[in-house]
Amino acid sequence: MNIDVPALLPGFTDPSTTPDRFEPLLNVTNAAQSLGLHPKTVLRMARESRIPAFHVGRYWLFRASLLDQWLNRQLQFPLANPVA
Repeated sequence: MNIDVPALLPGFTDPSTTPDRFEPLLNVTNAAQSLGLHPKTVLRMARESRIPAFHVGRYWLFRASLLDQWLNRQLQFPLANPVA
């Protein structure tokens, strides 16, 4: 008898369909290069919660996918959230 586990457990994620690795995180320098900004500007914006970032200990880390989404929003509505 075959039992369909995902049907029995809502929220169950089949491990064969999930990515094997987490998305790599960018440090301040890499995030700044990706955005074309100075690292100090990126650091200040992260501290002010103006860009999506994670503060882990003394380090600020960034997901490239979240920075991409943020940048696309900035391009759609440039006057809503000034960068400088």
